[in-house]
Amino acid sequence: MFYIIGGVATLLLILVIIVFKEKPKYPPSRAQSLSYALASPDASYLSSISRLFKNLNFVLLVITYETPGGGGREQHQQSAHCCVRGSSLRGRW
Repeated sequence: MFYIIGGVATLLLILVIIVFKEKPKYPPSRAQSLSYALASPDASYLSSISRLFKNLNFVLLVITYETPGGGGREQHQQSAHCCVRGSSLRGRW
């Protein structure tokens, strides 16, 4: 069961990487075309994802969210909810 879910998630990830383009051929609005003109040329989808994973707070959030709660599914959900709340409070300070 878990292998099937993992396979489907991996397939979807590969499809997202292949199918989605960096930006559309024609901008959807005038404001967006101005945004494209003013954007730096080194800003890309992959660079933003790599910058996200270099952020220590984000990495800690991912680790604490994925760490099991030590019991059943309800405990995991409660502990993950507390971790997300704690991380969001820490970000405000």
